Amino acid sequence: MKFVHHRAEMSILGEIYDGVREGRGRVALVGGPVASGKTTLLGRLADRALESGAVVLQAIATEPERTLPYGVVGQLLQSPAVSAELAEEFAGLLDAGESTPVEDRAAVLQQTARTIAAALVKLSRTAPLLLVVDDLHHADDESLHCLLFLLLRIRAARIMVALGERTSDRSAGPAFHAELVRLPHCRRIRLATLPADGVVDLITGELGADAARLLAPGCHELTGGNLLLVHALLEDHRSAGGPAEPVPGFAFRDAVLSCLRSSGPAALDVAAAVAVLGGAVDAARAAELLGAPADETVRSLGDLEAAGILAAGRFRHAAAAAAVLEAVEPGRRAELRRRAARLRYDEGADSTTVAEMLVAAEDLDEPWAVTVLRTAAERALAEDDVEKVVRYLEPVSRRGDTAQRVAVTTLLADAEWRVSPVAAERRVRALAADLGETGTEPGPLRHLLWHGGADEASRAFARFAGEGGLSLDAEALCLAAACTHPALAARLPAPARPAGTRPVPSGTVVDTQWRAARILRGVLRGRHGDNVVVAVEQILQSTRLADATIQPLTFALRALMYAGSTERALPWCERLLEEASKRRAPAWQAVFSALRAEIAVRQGGLPAAREHAAKALSLISAPSWGVAIGSPLASLIRVHTETGAHDEAEALLAQPVPDAMLRTVYALPYLYARGRHQLATDQVYAALREFMAVGELMSAWGIDIPSLVPWRLGCAEAYLRIGDRPKAAELVDGQLNLVSESNAAALGATLRVLANTHELADRPPMLKKAVDEIQAGGDRLELAKALADLGRTHHELNETSRARMMVRRAWHVAKDCQAEAVCGELLPHLSAEDMKPVAAEAGEAQRLASLTSAEYRTAALARHGYTNREIARKLFITVSTVEQHLTRTYRKLKVGNRADLPAGLEPTIAGTA
Repeated sequence: MKFVHHRAEMSILGEIYDGVREGRGRVALVGGPVASGKTTLLGRLADRALESGAVVLQAIATEPERTLPYGVVGQLLQSPAVSAELAEEFAGLLDAGESTPVEDRAAVLQQTARTIAAALVKLSRTAPLLLVVDDLHHADDESLHCLLFLLLRIRAARIMVALGERTSDRSAGPAFHAELVRLPHCRRIRLATLPADGVVDLITGELGADAARLLAPGCHELTGGNLLLVHALLEDHRSAGGPAEPVPGFAFRDAVLSCLRSSGPAALDVAAAVAVLGGAVDAARAAELLGAPADETVRSLGDLEAAGILAAGRFRHAAAAAAVLEAVEPGRRAELRRRAARLRYDEGADSTTVAEMLVAAEDLDEPWAVTVLRTAAERALAEDDVEKVVRYLEPVSRRGDTAQRVAVTTLLADAEWRVSPVAAERRVRALAADLGETGTEPGPLRHLLWHGGADEASRAFARFAGEGGLSLDAEALCLAAACTHPALAARLPAPARPAGTRPVPSGTVVDTQWRAARILRGVLRGRHGDNVVVAVEQILQSTRLADATIQPLTFALRALMYAGSTERALPWCERLLEEASKRRAPAWQAVFSALRAEIAVRQGGLPAAREHAAKALSLISAPSWGVAIGSPLASLIRVHTETGAHDEAEALLAQPVPDAMLRTVYALPYLYARGRHQLATDQVYAALREFMAVGELMSAWGIDIPSLVPWRLGCAEAYLRIGDRPKAAELVDGQLNLVSESNAAALGATLRVLANTHELADRPPMLKKAVDEIQAGGDRLELAKALADLGRTHHELNETSRARMMVRRAWHVAKDCQAEAVCGELLPHLSAEDMKPVAAEAGEAQRLASLTSAEYRTAALARHGYTNREIARKLFITVSTVEQHLTRTYRKLKVGNRADLPAGLEPTIAGTA
């Protein structure tokens, strides 16, 4: 069924017209907002009158012809129904009016009005007469005078005058309207936009009931029932292939502009003011922005609200605002944005609002502009919106004095570092020579050091020190640099006062940086007390992940790892990794993924180490890793070496790394991993050189602790391979003197190698002790190796039963962590009978390997009797998360409940599956 709008109004007009046919002259004043259906309604009235035999004279007033005398009347009299005599007489009157002096033209106007009125009344005696004038608000004064003269004289004539005007527009003349509404035979009809059910009916008629149910609510919301806009949305809907909801497109944008152009010259300006100011805009603010009269602005806003373009002082859809701004001349648009920024700044609007206006206006010369943009950028960065930060600060990054440029560049670099550290480094390096000048911040030094800029950093630190010594934040960064770049430590300025005597404000970022660097420095030098775990966890609990805290947070995790509390570092690392992922910071994710891989390597979790190290290297490019690339590369090389994937390890070692990396702590695990690969591929002397090089660096830097990199064990294993047992024993004894008894995993690994330096008969007790320590420390790879050594020792001692038991257990653990190299060494010691249970165990290990690290930890604790609530407290997760982990674990292991979980789940080494 075809939709017909304004049925009731058409019925009223029809009744009025029927009375006119009987000799009761009437006037109908049809008003409504733009695109409310006035023209359509008047057209339907004209059609009905023509069908009934009436004479219809029509005219449309336009803005350009407003100053054309008798323009509207001229259109009415151009109809063929008007006699030639009247047309000639009207033309003569026009000519006379033009040649008449100004002071006498009133008489000519009166004569013209009388002549036209008489002629039309005479014409109505032959047939009913309908005069239709649309857009009356654009009519010229002379035509209005003639119309009013006629309207006063038609009450007893068969004449109907239907006038269409835009609601609230009185530009047709206050006097005309005042007289018009006093006429007893004048009927006012007010039109409105479509109500919600009217939009439903319209769309049902166009597209059917199903489409109406989907589209009508959105269409009404976006258009306010404006007919033109509704039809435009339906056109866009068809063009887009019929999506499930209305999507404004080109037709909608054109319709918005059409409505505005039909709403008078002030409408586009007022709409532009609303678009520029954003949000809900009141008339006073819009008028101030435009420098326009308040009453005119109020009227325009009212028209736009009535037309459905605005709602509560704002655009119903961003597409409408965009269309308006595109239609405004660029110079005018920029000027409005400049004035809007100033207006909102003076009002005390939030920095983000003002910053958007400043950037859009491309006018940053106001003295307060940079301050506003920096504040807005800091807020955007806190909300993890890197794109906004760059948009706000890029235009002012090269403006102002040195201190301002450094401050802006620091904020920009921090934001860009989250996505592309190499981009941040390029930005900071351009200002390296300015760092340390009066008023500059030391923050950019983090980025220089990340990319190996030790020389630039040391010079900048010297400038920061100056005559008065380092500031607190510069000194905190200096301490951090000594941790990551120990070769630089001797070139860094000394603190103004001894560590611990400077008043660092508690709870600040500087305090966090200071404490984390001091703790890690102490751990690396082997000088830490029993309370190091408590001190580190205080930092982790009280510090939010941010650009200035990512380094102290990683320092805290490393301090736990190097202090022998790797299992305590794991949940914190996973929590930070999850947060970095949620906050869309690839570089942060990469850093914590690399740390997670290191933790997995220390716990012998080769699958997890492979997953996280590969992820770390994929999240950001190799250049973005800077000198820190040694960390994920080392983990992945270790994994490939232990899993027997030597070609893959060789390929990673062939990748170029920055020369500067070799002067940082990141070189140590990388060189050690290279040595392990060389040892595994029978390049024993090359491996020995690598291990010795690591030892020389660690000794020179004063950070020779086994928990960082056990280079002595690597050397000892190499010496054992070439038969130099005394040298191996000497090295292992040296490590045994350094390793902390609280670091069970490191102690167990040392005892394992130490046992192999002793006579065969003396090995079993030492290896059993090594197994116990490693089991307690949670390193499954070392556990597999220790069990394998114990099994081989029993085998060589002809203790067959014990040998078989140890070998099978070693196989199980090695398979569980996918240490194929260890499994390969065990194969010669397995009999055909042994292979049956081994095969079964291998199948179980394969299923366990399918668990994620979180699932493994949860299931291991559940297998050993912990309740869901206890597990949640231990792992710092919710009870609901525990239940989800267990549900997925049961499905993967094909068991029904926790009682059926396999015995191979060991909570002391959980978390590295």
